[in-house]
Amino acid sequence: MMKEYIEGYELKDGEYLLKIRDDSTGFMTKLNKNGTIPKDFKSFGIPYGCKEELPIYVIEETYMFGWKLVSWRFGMSMNWAKLMHPLGFTVEIYLQNFLNIVNENTIINGVIQGNFKWVYSNLIKE
Repeated sequence: MMKEYIEGYELKDGEYLLKIRDDSTGFMTKLNKNGTIPKDFKSFGIPYGCKEELPIYVIEETYMFGWKLVSWRFGMSMNWAKLMHPLGFTVEIYLQNFLNIVNENTIINGVIQGNFKWVYSNLIKE
């Protein structure tokens, strides 16, 4: 499901670039329209004590069971829910998306029941 990114690789539908910091915080994104890596993604991890650039992976997002709420945070213009991805790293989704999930699904001990996948900062149910 995860492989190392090689420069020039064109992402397929359902594939994202992924970086994971030492604290298991992940950042997923698509390439820019011109095929370059987004600036924010390229610098991800560097101000948090990483001594070298983090490896970049390609991940294919598929529907999986095991998404778990870790925390939430309020930003300057957007609020976020931080979730543990079933593959063992954390990602953020829009808090409003998470609240909609809470209203429409069962959550047991923080684990959202059902198969979901991450799509552009939202969690989508199968």
